Amino acid sequence: MRSFWSTVLVVVAAALVPLVAVRRRALVGAGAVVGAGIGLAVGAAVLRVVVAVGRSRTLDGLPPDVDPSAAGAVYDTLTDALTTAAWAVLAFGLALALGAWLAGRAATRRDR
Repeated sequence: MRSFWSTVLVVVAAALVPLVAVRRRALVGAGAVVGAGIGLAVGAAVLRVVVAVGRSRTLDGLPPDVDPSAAGAVYDTLTDALTTAAWAVLAFGLALALGAWLAGRAATRRDR
């Protein structure tokens, strides 16, 4: 349950960035929010790959007398919340980057 609330905290903190910025237009125009969204998405994707590689390596290193399907079920149970959080942060990061990019384009068109 702790990983769920830490994910929620990260999402709320990232959403508050443009609201607490002193110069919102400069922040969006500079691409800081787009960069933050892309960074979140890339970090989540890397985490998801690391979990998948870890699962593969763990199951490959089992002794012959251990049932791989049972070990896989245990691994999946232990990493389920982490995997779910990674997908949620990936989706949020992409949505944040896209939203900030579109907002920056709209602000640029208004300024012309």
